[in-house]
Amino acid sequence: MAVVSISRQFGAGGKTLGEMVAHNLGYRFLFERQLDTLAVEAMKAVGEETEASSYHDLVVDLLTNLAPSNFMDRWTGSSQYDEKQHLEALTRVIEHLADQDDVVMLGRGSQFILRRHPGTIRLLLVARMEDRIDFMVRNYEMEEQTAQKLIVDADKKRVRFLHQFYPGEPDEASLYHMVINTSMVPLETSTNQVCRLVERMEG
Repeated sequence: MAVVSISRQFGAGGKTLGEMVAHNLGYRFLFERQLDTLAVEAMKAVGEETEASSYHDLVVDLLTNLAPSNFMDRWTGSSQYDEKQHLEALTRVIEHLADQDDVVMLGRGSQFILRRHPGTIRLLLVARMEDRIDFMVRNYEMEEQTAQKLIVDADKKRVRFLHQFYPGEPDEASLYHMVINTSMVPLETSTNQVCRLVERMEG
C-alpha cells in the first residue's frame, strides 16, 4: 500500500511514466488537470464547514462517478473561486486520495502536500532541454519552436506554483526518494525501477 507522487520537468515524460507505473502496479493514476478538476468539483459540492469524514466520502464519490475519459471535458476552471480556496481544496483532495493508498499522482504540489504522509514515495523526472523538446514533438505532433516555448512557459509556471507549498528549490534532489534523468534512462527502464522501489517500500 503506497502513494507515488511524481514531479517532473515539462517534457521529461512524467505523464507517460505515471500511466505505466500505475498500470503495472494496479494503481489509480491522476494527473494535474484531473486533480484540479476534483478540487473544483469539491468546492462546488461542499462548504468550508464540511467534516473530514464527509469530505473523504465526497472525494471517493467524485472518483467513482467522474469517468476518466470525461475529466478533460468536465474541466471548468476555478475562476469563481479565489486562489487560496482552490489551493486549500486541492490540498484536501490530495490528502484524502493519499489516505486511500494505491494511487499515482502527477504534480500539483503533491510531493510537498504529502511530505509527512506515511507511505508516500516522491519521484522527480528531469531531462535535457533538447530531449524534452524532442519528446513533445514526437508525442504531441508540434513544431520545435512551439514545443520549446511551451516548455519554457510551463517551467516558469511550475516554479511559481510550487513556491506556494515549498519556498526552496523544488528540484533539489534530496527532497525525493528517486531522481530519474530520462535523457539517460529510458521510460521503460525507469518504470521498472520505480515499480521495484514501490514493492520494496511496501514490503
